[in-house]
Amino acid sequence: MRKEKKQKIITDLKQKFETSSAYALFSLLNLSAENLEFLRREAKKNSGLVQVVKKTLVYKSNPEFSFSDEELKEPFAFLWSFDEDLKAFKVLNQIKKQEIEIKVLGGYFAKRKLTPNDVWELANLPSKEELLAKLLSRLNSPLFHLNLTLNSPLKNLILVLSAIKK
Repeated sequence: MRKEKKQKIITDLKQKFETSSAYALFSLLNLSAENLEFLRREAKKNSGLVQVVKKTLVYKSNPEFSFSDEELKEPFAFLWSFDEDLKAFKVLNQIKKQEIEIKVLGGYFAKRKLTPNDVWELANLPSKEELLAKLLSRLNSPLFHLNLTLNSPLKNLILVLSAIKK
């Protein structure tokens, strides 16, 4: 690879480290080309990006990179997420549902290094819209029951009076 091309990749990586909300690292071993392509397409649909990069270029672009050489002994790729909802991480669940074996090596979110289990937990979280819907239904439920409780005696009185009238 020529020096200019490497420098361009390093600049691109620096920008991604600054602008992405999170990233996950996954192993390329046992992942077929068609599965990787599926992952790329789905990540792109969900405000994400899959990128395969040489480890040396990653360390040059971000000297404070959270993962050591010991942790990254196998070929890996980034799953970048560029939105606050981490929709790109949901792609990992889609891959898992299709029974495609993918090994997550770790990740980074909110200035914190993530273990593989942490990445899977983030991938399993409901979306922001789902959480808001659940919150609204929980807030609405007591009001609905209060309304039923307060209106129930009045309805019963009307039923009794209409029965007496007949």
